[in-house]
Amino acid sequence: MLTVSLSGVRFQAPVGLYPQEAFLGNEIELSLSVSQEAAIDQLPLIDYAVLHGIAKAAAQEPAHLLETLLQRIVNGVEAVYPGSRIKVAVRKRNPPMGGEVDYSEVQWES
Repeated sequence: MLTVSLSGVRFQAPVGLYPQEAFLGNEIELSLSVSQEAAIDQLPLIDYAVLHGIAKAAAQEPAHLLETLLQRIVNGVEAVYPGSRIKVAVRKRNPPMGGEVDYSEVQWES
């Protein structure tokens, strides 16, 4: 099994329920791992730059929910690397909750 991962990827993204979040954006951080079955002498190419591009494109579109961003990333990866195992965590850093919170997070794994 070959796994390629990106960790601590950060974007300023228009994600959130409140109008100011769409206007100002939020700091979004994500981790993404993509795995494919492979023999050590026949490793497939999983291009981490392509994975970053998928995540960046997903984060540029406005969304009310982190789950929407997560779905976009998963769908993008599945389109380029069908049959892969995917693990994604999307975090909103310092969410507007009226208290000190490092991040809110949604995760998905196939």
